[in-house]
Amino acid sequence: MIHIHVDVDNLWVYEQEYGITIHKNKEYIYTQSLPVFLRLLKKSRSKATFMVIGKDLGLPACRSFCKKAVADGHEIANHTWDHLVSFGSLSYEEKKRQIFKAHKKIAEVCGKEPVGFRGPGYYQNEEIITILRKLGYTYDTSVLPGFAQLLMSIYAHVRGGANKYKSFGRSAYIFSPERPHVICGIKPSETLSELPISVLPFLRLPIHTTFAYVFGSRYQGLILRYLKSKPTYLVYVFHAIDFIDLPQQDSNHPVVPLRYSFKKRVSFAKKIIQALVLANGGPLKTSRDALITNHH
Repeated sequence: MIHIHVDVDNLWVYEQEYGITIHKNKEYIYTQSLPVFLRLLKKSRSKATFMVIGKDLGLPACRSFCKKAVADGHEIANHTWDHLVSFGSLSYEEKKRQIFKAHKKIAEVCGKEPVGFRGPGYYQNEEIITILRKLGYTYDTSVLPGFAQLLMSIYAHVRGGANKYKSFGRSAYIFSPERPHVICGIKPSETLSELPISVLPFLRLPIHTTFAYVFGSRYQGLILRYLKSKPTYLVYVFHAIDFIDLPQQDSNHPVVPLRYSFKKRVSFAKKIIQALVLANGGPLKTSRDALITNHH
């Protein structure tokens, strides 16, 4: 099981969290960035799972992208309604509203109900699992094993802005399994599959484009070497902003991918996709389709 996931965090997410302005066109992620990624996937005949924020489905370009992605065989999954920095500290009813509202809108636009979920800040707990089970979800993919959430919390606090209040994962993730496993909700009978975001062996640092950009070319090479070892399970996370055609920013810019040129980001994405396809022994499936295949 090797998967590509894309967190479709629109520009307004970064602008709110870091108190900056990136681009005037709030649909640019959908009209320029994601079409670039769809073309890259098409060349390898692979499918991806896109984690979409429900509120964005009010944008015509977002609805158009989601419909095209589904028509092309990709998956649209639930990334909550508002992508709140405080998601982890919400009450049960507030979490339920965030998940249910996004679920309903995705089903309405895409013509099929989502079955996968990722929480903002990679946050998941028993309440969320119970909510997902009530909606008939198949899997959660919020867990990032290891110490990464601590590193992200420190970075967010140092950068300031609203992001310094963001909940990143849970301390229990430090010891979380690196392979798929069953998780339980409030009641032991409320179970889901957890598809953890992949980390490098021993180091337990993320196989994740944002971290590849933070740590530079040596870390990127380490990820590519690991992929060449042909792991049997992997969830690789891109972000929509990884493919946005904007000028390269300075090395202190808070949005890490923008520290690289568009050309370099696309080139790295091509290498990652090729390595994932080789590791998989063929084109990649969505998480929804892979789980259906495995269950049969």
